[in-house]
Amino acid sequence: MKALAVTPRKKYSAHLRDVPVPDIGDSEVLVRSVRAGVCGTDREIHEGLYGSAPRGVDYLVLGHESSGIVESVGRSVHGFEKGQYVVRAVRRPCDGCANCSAGANDMCSSGNFSESGIKELHGCMAEYFKDESRYLIQIPADLGGVSVLLEPLSVVEKVLRQARTIQQRLVWRPKTAMVIGAGPIGILQAMLLINEGMDVYVAARSAPGNLKSRLAESIGAAYVSTSCTSFENIVKQIGSLDFVVEASGDSSMAFQAIDAAGNNGVVCLTSITCGNKEVSVPSDKVNLNAVLGNKVVFGSVNANIIDHYNGVRSLKKFMDRWPDVVNAMFTHRVPLQQYERAFESRSDDIKTTIEIS
Repeated sequence: MKALAVTPRKKYSAHLRDVPVPDIGDSEVLVRSVRAGVCGTDREIHEGLYGSAPRGVDYLVLGHESSGIVESVGRSVHGFEKGQYVVRAVRRPCDGCANCSAGANDMCSSGNFSESGIKELHGCMAEYFKDESRYLIQIPADLGGVSVLLEPLSVVEKVLRQARTIQQRLVWRPKTAMVIGAGPIGILQAMLLINEGMDVYVAARSAPGNLKSRLAESIGAAYVSTSCTSFENIVKQIGSLDFVVEASGDSSMAFQAIDAAGNNGVVCLTSITCGNKEVSVPSDKVNLNAVLGNKVVFGSVNANIIDHYNGVRSLKKFMDRWPDVVNAMFTHRVPLQQYERAFESRSDDIKTTIEIS
């Protein structure tokens, strides 16, 4: 079968290669890939910034945003049958930290986890992949066409779940939120918070009138451009923010996000930044406001299996409420044989997918 792979840590090494269709064990499921999402992580692995191959081989099959159809199941697998849509969870536990032992692979303490298409585990950008049934999430047939969004949506679900858990320290009824960034995470986060009854602002660099701003406004968010108005002035105009989610990919925005939150506010940082950018920060002001405002700042990556199940329910709600917006998020569909196009940078891109079958 064909698979899209890289030589980890080698710049621009993505290539198609022939690999065997995986054999499955008793507890495993063979899945035929339909499509895979492409995000900044995939592009950075392609650029050689990180990534590691499974033991015993010198290549890594890319892909952590999956969507596929069950092809066959192992003898001890129950509840899965041929023809079902499934999505694969990304992270696998380490050998025994307290969090992984408790089923919280996303909160691994040791760092010795593996991740599909990223770290020591082949991904889904192949004609077939296999996995244990406990790491597969069943998708209703009517959501099959958009199910590749479940991985980023699970990340979004975790952000809100963790914020609520942390804020059990007080009475927290967030009314006004800002999402910084209008990529898939940003748009999906805005959808989730609006669905929860919050007034949501989406802040991004692009000028108003582009696709991202139109989608944000279509779901009822207010779109604000940091290219047209300074972030500081945007926050002054809005007033107190109860919840701020930073998803822009720009590390300098993290410190501005912290300062933007109001009293008892929560700031979640989700951007993964692999450069060495340096900025000047008004540290006394940021620190003072965080302390006097009882603010919480936390980072969040990956997702628990519960976030995937919550994501399935939310995706159904989004498709019922905003079907045109969800479908419009798919801005570029690239055949597997033309995978190079998926790594091109486009200002209008929201979600690029590689179409596999």
